[in-house]
Amino acid sequence: MNRSANAALAKVRAMYGQMLTRTQYDDLIRRQSVQEISAYLREKTSYAAALSGVQDSAIHRGQLENLLHKDLFHQYIRLVRFLGPHHHMGFYVVMDMEINLILTCMRDLISGHPGTMVAEIPAFMSAYASFDLFALAQVRDFSQLLETVANTPYGTVLRQCAQADVRDGRVDYTAVEVALRTYYYTTLLGYCAKLHGESRRQVQELISLRAETSNLNTIFRLKTTFQAPPERIRKMLLPVRCRIGEKQLDRLVEARDAQTFMKMLCSISPYKRALSPEMNYIESGTEAIRCGLIRHKLHFSTDPQVVFLAFILLRQIEAENIIRVIEGVRYQLPPERIGSLLCH
Repeated sequence: MNRSANAALAKVRAMYGQMLTRTQYDDLIRRQSVQEISAYLREKTSYAAALSGVQDSAIHRGQLENLLHKDLFHQYIRLVRFLGPHHHMGFYVVMDMEINLILTCMRDLISGHPGTMVAEIPAFMSAYASFDLFALAQVRDFSQLLETVANTPYGTVLRQCAQADVRDGRVDYTAVEVALRTYYYTTLLGYCAKLHGESRRQVQELISLRAETSNLNTIFRLKTTFQAPPERIRKMLLPVRCRIGEKQLDRLVEARDAQTFMKMLCSISPYKRALSPEMNYIESGTEAIRCGLIRHKLHFSTDPQVVFLAFILLRQIEAENIIRVIEGVRYQLPPERIGSLLCH
């Protein structure tokens, strides 16, 4: 391995070493308010710089979440610049954020509150986005959304959805979400095809497992909350497979209820190590599977691209963990309950 690759690995692993520890998570879930969470992150963790100058007494949930996403994005940009153009998936985080913003815009339109997302626009990524983020915040109907993203691949996806499924003049949100997520994973896996050997296999595994666990979470949620029939569930799944084959997935979709689904899933390796049939919240288990794979790559891979992707995936999970803590404290959940929702 050459000197630049060694330097890249050392840089990423040094940043990995600054992530939250179990002890810090235990302290965090015992905070009593968003303001206390903000103060703890600034005073006791590596988020000190990200929260520098923040007035804890005035900060609210949305502001803190935006600062967390901003810190993640800036870490990503720093790594991209350090690793150089040939050692990163340069579009990964930007595309993730862009799709989430488009979906947020659509939810606001459907709820009858267009423009609500203006306070959530991440100005810090405007220079990297493929469309005008501030124009997105001004969208008042689906045609304006189409116009805003017209010159991007998202425009093509949305137009196809509009042509395929329009109900009462509105485009089906679920169809758009599945189509955008499918484009996202197809694009990432297309990038994988340009890699070679072990590098390709490891990057593909990291990406595919994220899609697979998302599918499992979707199946569980639809069976638990909506008692959805198999044909409806299939329309909401991503066409990406990892540890679970097509026939196994089909049997899971056909399971008569959530309990049967969980019993079947718990017989499949590696999910049986992290799940139990009695679980009421599947995401903590599926995320634990992902975390295990990600940490393994961070510790043992010698490929800068693999380690870079693993670190960014883990940082996304950390940001999601903190947001879950914020939500848990907001709804006055006991610390033990909040802790059970986190993935370490």
